[in-house]
Amino acid sequence: MLSSGLLFLLVLAGSLLTSLTGLGGGTLILAGLLLVYPPELALPLHSFTQFSANGLRTLFFFRSVRWSVVFAYASFMLPATWGAALIFDLLNPSALKVLVGVFILASIVPWKLRPHGEPRFRTFALLGALSGFLGVFVGAIGPMVVPFFNRLKLPRDGILSTKSTGQMALQLTKIIAFGGAAGVDFLALKENIGLLVLGTLVGVGLSIPVGRKISDDRLNKFVNFLLMLISLKLIVEGIRELVSA
Repeated sequence: MLSSGLLFLLVLAGSLLTSLTGLGGGTLILAGLLLVYPPELALPLHSFTQFSANGLRTLFFFRSVRWSVVFAYASFMLPATWGAALIFDLLNPSALKVLVGVFILASIVPWKLRPHGEPRFRTFALLGALSGFLGVFVGAIGPMVVPFFNRLKLPRDGILSTKSTGQMALQLTKIIAFGGAAGVDFLALKENIGLLVLGTLVGVGLSIPVGRKISDDRLNKFVNFLLMLISLKLIVEGIRELVSA
């Protein structure tokens, strides 16, 4: 099991990566948490790291948020996450490891699908509901939603702030659903949450002065390789547990 210090550094690195490149960091944090905690704890804890990171980015670029997109994205989110949380405990933790591992692998595949045109209100509403439901089970759904936000006809700051605010709303609904429908005792996990949130905020803060000093391409290649190894470990471990059960 990783020490608190190493876990802090892992979350810091994942948060820094997300702020620098817009991708991969949330998945890296989740993969690291799954090395320390069982899925039924790693997934709820992951929501706090992403909520705090996206909340801070929203604060930095608040004026450039396109609120109509955020409201559309969040419109059906809570019912979707609540419904998923109601059946969260019914899933076998080993099967959940395999599911998350497969999703992580899928997130690093260079898909060729590149839709054109700015998404409509109903597209973001459907995307938000789907993100809410799947997010409860797989945690990091950033790679799935980023292409839609990137199609917005906004400057870079507008896209980043709008995506961050939408993801902040997603993580908040997941926290509510995990605590209400799934019965996760967050009060008992307050020390873990505090450590993870602190690492996340430090990572976002560090991204500001170092943002133009690191090659995104090299960083993404390294992270994708690391994610591939971790996802394969989760899949193999989950399958072994299912077979031996």
